[in-house]
Amino acid sequence: MDVDQEKVAQFLREFKALISTGRDFDFIGRPENNSVFINLGLTWRNFIRELLGLSVVDYCSGPENDRDRPGVVWLFGKEIYGHDIYIKLKIYDLGSQRKAKCISFHEANHPIRYPFRK
Repeated sequence: MDVDQEKVAQFLREFKALISTGRDFDFIGRPENNSVFINLGLTWRNFIRELLGLSVVDYCSGPENDRDRPGVVWLFGKEIYGHDIYIKLKIYDLGSQRKAKCISFHEANHPIRYPFRK
């Protein structure tokens, strides 16, 4: 799927609006995700601030089919305290409610490609 910067910006606006409520957000607490908090000394507040700070230039790829659940995921990357962090995000419906989910937030296993960076 061809994605332009406006589609990425639109996803980020909705994602950020959902996490800003504090109740429409899920974080998948897998060991590799939790280790970033310990290894980088991130607090929950720092983590949310990093997500809210994502921009179009942090986009890597997507939307692509979620391999575990219905829907699509969007992939981003960000340098945090000198570490490249791989971020996988999703917006989904739960009944009549829209929710945001952070599926992955861990050190990148491979170099991250940023198609909208110059």
